[in-house]
Amino acid sequence: MNAFGTVTRSLVVVTVVLAAQAAGPAAMADRGTAPPLPSGPTTCLSPPSVSEPEVPWGQRQLAPDRVWHLSRGKGITVAVVDTGVDAGTPQLAGRVLTGTDVLDPHGKANTDCYGHGTFVAGIIGAAPDPGTGFAGVAPDVTILPIRAATGQNNPTGALADGIRAAVDRQARIINVSASTSAPSPELRAAIDYAAARGVLVVASAANGAKEGDPVTYPAAYPSVLAVGAIDSSGARADFSQTGGYLGLVAPGVDVISIGPGGPGQWQSSGTSYSAPFVTGVAALVLAYHPGLSGEQLRHRLEATADHPPARLPDPGLGWGTVNPMAAVTTVLPEEEAQGAQGGMVTPPPVRPPAPPRHDDLAIGIVVAGLFVVAGFAFAVRLAWRLVPAGRRRRWRPARVAWHGSGERDG
Repeated sequence: MNAFGTVTRSLVVVTVVLAAQAAGPAAMADRGTAPPLPSGPTTCLSPPSVSEPEVPWGQRQLAPDRVWHLSRGKGITVAVVDTGVDAGTPQLAGRVLTGTDVLDPHGKANTDCYGHGTFVAGIIGAAPDPGTGFAGVAPDVTILPIRAATGQNNPTGALADGIRAAVDRQARIINVSASTSAPSPELRAAIDYAAARGVLVVASAANGAKEGDPVTYPAAYPSVLAVGAIDSSGARADFSQTGGYLGLVAPGVDVISIGPGGPGQWQSSGTSYSAPFVTGVAALVLAYHPGLSGEQLRHRLEATADHPPARLPDPGLGWGTVNPMAAVTTVLPEEEAQGAQGGMVTPPPVRPPAPPRHDDLAIGIVVAGLFVVAGFAFAVRLAWRLVPAGRRRRWRPARVAWHGSGERDG
């Protein structure tokens, strides 16, 4: 199996399922669906034509925007080792580098005929746009596209070359939404090359849970953060592969992202699209804690996840669902001991209470005065009734009646 064979198959299968759903509710059809990968190298996808007006469920569930006042990923370069990334799609415009095409020494990677890499990059870092509710997790990151696959030429060695190229181009985080079930010394060496230089590789766990659940690479290599998929209920997607190497899970069913050309969005499913959610959160964290190594970054993401009620790591959910707010803001004692924290998290400033307005103060004085007047009137009325009665008794105590039971009634 070549490095991107799993991704290619999953995209084709998912598209068939979504097309069947689109024949039902109109709302599904309105969103548009990701087309299958083309069968030939010269057939390119048309831009998505429909925009998603609402905030997609994955973004609602993770709510990365809650931490944007602290970090939006600015200053962090994220490599997307994939089919390229379209630099012209509106929500990524101005933040996609020329990149490297490891299949063509003279090629560039800032175009994307097949759409897969652009879809992945959109989840990581698409900017908010008034025409859609969709936005990426870290909207200020810089995307470094590394083309390591095309429709008919996806050698496993290209994936290893792409990872090395990303490290050499100063990427701090590398997203690999691809896998192979055959371990490769070349691929392992590339992963070790990244780890030795403090670069975190985030990889999809693959979609073969119903096909024997084979161990997949690079996800299973020890320094890689492997990511599985969950649905909108938080349950593991039935296609998401399991294993002791699984690190985290993230949305991966019916997720929304952009395609080449834009400005609309597509919808699709797969662990290919769970990995970039985690990659985006990693960029938010690294922009706020720039001193973290790749291993420390991975630890922070796992330690601050929403842990499942199970022994950890769970084979199907890993350490749990990635949590952007906790990942950025949690103070980890072990990081402080290692000198990696870079300072305590600064909470948002507390605003002092506003001084009362003059009209509010006047109303308060009037109300208090009314209470005083009412109390004085009540006291005068009570005295008016009690004084004559006291005079009639010549100020002697009132009569006391004794009952046969010995109780006194006064």
